[in-house]
Amino acid sequence: MKKRKLLSFLLVFATAVALSAGGSSSKAAEETTAEETEAEAEAGSDRYLVWRLSAEPKLWDPTNNSESISDAIVKQLFEGLTVSTADGFKPGMAENWDVSEDGKTYTFHLRKDGKWSDGDPVTAKDFEYSWRRICDPSFASEALQAMTDYVVGAQEYFDGTGSYDDIKATAIDDYTFEVVLKNVTPYFPQLVANDVYLPIKKDVVEAAGEGWEKNPETCVSNGPFMLEEYQVGSHFLFKKNPNYYDADSVKLAGVKAVIITDDNTAYQAYQAGEVDVMDHLPSEQIPQIVAEDPNVIVSADTGARFMNFNVDKAPTDNLHVRKAISYAIDRKQIVEQVLKDGSIPASGFIAPTCQKTDGSSFRIMESDGYPAEEYGINPRQANVEAAKEELAEAGYPDGKDFPALEITYANNDRDKKTSEAIQQMLEDNLGITVTLRAEESSVFTSTKNNGDYQMATGGWTNSPYDASGLIKLFYSQNGNNTPQWRWKDYSGAPHDKTLNPGSEAFDIAFDKALASQGADRDAAWVEAEQALMADMPVTPLYYPSYVAVVNEDQVEDVELTASNTFMFKVASVIE
Repeated sequence: MKKRKLLSFLLVFATAVALSAGGSSSKAAEETTAEETEAEAEAGSDRYLVWRLSAEPKLWDPTNNSESISDAIVKQLFEGLTVSTADGFKPGMAENWDVSEDGKTYTFHLRKDGKWSDGDPVTAKDFEYSWRRICDPSFASEALQAMTDYVVGAQEYFDGTGSYDDIKATAIDDYTFEVVLKNVTPYFPQLVANDVYLPIKKDVVEAAGEGWEKNPETCVSNGPFMLEEYQVGSHFLFKKNPNYYDADSVKLAGVKAVIITDDNTAYQAYQAGEVDVMDHLPSEQIPQIVAEDPNVIVSADTGARFMNFNVDKAPTDNLHVRKAISYAIDRKQIVEQVLKDGSIPASGFIAPTCQKTDGSSFRIMESDGYPAEEYGINPRQANVEAAKEELAEAGYPDGKDFPALEITYANNDRDKKTSEAIQQMLEDNLGITVTLRAEESSVFTSTKNNGDYQMATGGWTNSPYDASGLIKLFYSQNGNNTPQWRWKDYSGAPHDKTLNPGSEAFDIAFDKALASQGADRDAAWVEAEQALMADMPVTPLYYPSYVAVVNEDQVEDVELTASNTFMFKVASVIE
């Protein structure tokens, strides 16, 4: 794996290098990392691979997950019909599948040697239960749209106009799982490798109730590893699952995932040989790491980073305020002077990694590797005059009498520095004062979903590379619509009573895209982005790069998927 994955639009990173050359993790937990990992190293082949987590996840129930850090955990413990790989996906619990002539019905044939970690067989009934559970209105899963966008009967059951039995995700027999889609979806086999489509075991989940996945006794899984231990604020232990159908390929005794929130502390542990695998590197050291560390991995991340505006709270309920703030941000400064990691300043929301139907990119880069100016956003500098005009239109000329404004961000190095930079830009370019509030990851997720903020950092990775996986966040019936941008009520967000008419055009374009193919589909995604940017509930900041390190003097065969998730199934510790 000693390689660098560089997409063409990241070539600008080489120039940058040349020019520059939530959970509450306790301090005590970080300080004990060295002695704990040293003890494990002495155990030789029984040593667990040590993987750094940058925050504590809120949960890792596959059917209710919306955090990338939880996704990474889930994929070590559970396996879906297909499995994410460095090249895309491969068969997992499904040995093969058939597709109907109209392209809407998938029949997955499950392997007969699949077992849960408690030894029971994994059957099609487990997938039926998991997929339908997401649609239960009383469950109100944040992953709801994974089903309602695609599966016949899913939206109707959630809305109360259809029945549970009418959800067309059905166990035909113990090893045949049939899914009927609303629209032709060629990338569906890749889609179902994602976390929310993974199976869970009904009897255990319903007996244990909420939080079942946090207890090793009830976290019954079907992947290469199983939960051995979880200590809040400290670490996870994942041990090899002896009942996994391909256990012979699993060489590790287990994985220790240590929660270290400070990037510098984590990287020091990596340098000392106490951490084997990590991402979220300290931003100020990234140029040097990329230039000097032979174990570095650089890849285009598959999504976007952005700033959420709460469209239901003053002053960001004013479109002119949102536009003023958006135009006043210098995105080039953020990526080149703050992040310095090869990220690309954004002018639109759909990322360059999102592909049109013919495989080409939705966002073509110009000669300097940056996108063109769009939607009033200049990716190369702040558009100060336009920003001031918008602020004056909102009733605050030169920032006079502008009310209190706060940016809330996840307590990590990247978001902290980005928020501080934007805070200074808004003061310098608009004359407004902004305060900052940091929250631990799990708290921050709830804060955004509940709309308890004015401005908040945000980001989303996207797998597969279809535009729907990224832009779906702003659909009115999505629990992750953190700007609270909805033109109609959504039962999954009962707190959101303020409706926003501008969101309707987005929903119409989104539905049109899902129901279309070819050039019509591509055009509908652009239409959806235009509706989003016209009302600007978010402003795009940058298309992120992904930088990580794997200590190949200590471990080998760690796989990084196309969507930048580590997989440890075939990894091993070098003795």
